[in-house]
Amino acid sequence: MSRVILKPGKEKSLLRRHPWVFSGAIAQSPEHTPGEIFPVYSSSNQLLGSGYFHPQNSIAGRMLTFTAEEPLNAVRRLLEESYALRQALVLDQGRRLVNAEGDGLPGLIIDQYGDILVFQIHTAGMERLKPFVMQELIRLTQPRAIYEKCTAAARRLEGLSDAGSLLYGEETPECTIVEHGVSYTVAIVEGQKTGFFLDQREMRKKILELSSGKKVLNCFAYTGGFSLAALKGGAKLVHSVESSKEACELAARNNFDPEKHQIFQEDAFEYLRSQPLDYDIVILDPPAFAKKLADVERALAGYREINRQAIHKMPSGSILLTCSCSSYIDQELFQKVLFQAALEARRNVRILGRHIQALDHPTSLYHPEGAYLKSLLLWID
Repeated sequence: MSRVILKPGKEKSLLRRHPWVFSGAIAQSPEHTPGEIFPVYSSSNQLLGSGYFHPQNSIAGRMLTFTAEEPLNAVRRLLEESYALRQALVLDQGRRLVNAEGDGLPGLIIDQYGDILVFQIHTAGMERLKPFVMQELIRLTQPRAIYEKCTAAARRLEGLSDAGSLLYGEETPECTIVEHGVSYTVAIVEGQKTGFFLDQREMRKKILELSSGKKVLNCFAYTGGFSLAALKGGAKLVHSVESSKEACELAARNNFDPEKHQIFQEDAFEYLRSQPLDYDIVILDPPAFAKKLADVERALAGYREINRQAIHKMPSGSILLTCSCSSYIDQELFQKVLFQAALEARRNVRILGRHIQALDHPTSLYHPEGAYLKSLLLWID
């Protein structure tokens, strides 16, 4: 039987249920095309589970099961468990239905907006499983439409091109969701990622709670998610800064209030450098500055710069919410960068809180790399 056999001692990570198999751990594998599924054995012939494999990548395999369970049965079970978790804990109109390794399904992201599902597939193995996954999701959720929006850089490493299309059901390029009493227009076809950043749900709620009577700056605003939350919380003025013309246009359609909410199509770095930042609350939620390991040093410089400018210019008694979604920069390193920024700005800064993870974005205890999003709520003295 075709199987992947690991080198002596390399089974330890799988016994600890880490889902990745690195190419250097493999002693023997059959010739295969990207995404084929094989059982995995230790050098002593112990079955460790099954996963899909890629012959050219350093992360050569991603596990679907750590038992003798048949892989497709495991995928079906994991989808059912993911759906049951959301039904039990997260009944919002917009929610993440599958969170990759956090739900035991590496390479697969599925966001749900009411009766619309949006796929992101990052690996060749999950691409091969897509028809089966769709079949199971239709059975579970009876959706009106299923879209794919697959543009992540990780796909290029897997030999996959970008993909974006309606896979099932009726064309629905936009929809509306309600989150914490705020209505958001989600541009499924034209928007970034799956159309909305669901992972910041609880931090948007925190901004809503803090914004009464405040002046708020939302940098890297995209379509204004934090901005609308601040307005719902009673902010007296909100400035949204976003470089993308398309995102600014979507923000202007997204419950736009020109008297209290002003949108600036401008580079956030330049805005932070050129403006006095006389705000009670500043939000820095940029896109990932480090999309690969080689980007980390440049990304750290970017995080340090935007936070140094904000901390230096913000008035005493103000609040900074600063975030990073770069998976290659962990919480400890991100906090170190903020320490450097505050030191260079010569300000006293206190931590009020850290990122509140949305319940529909679970991470596996065995896969700490899945905790990509970091946020710190800071008080500027």
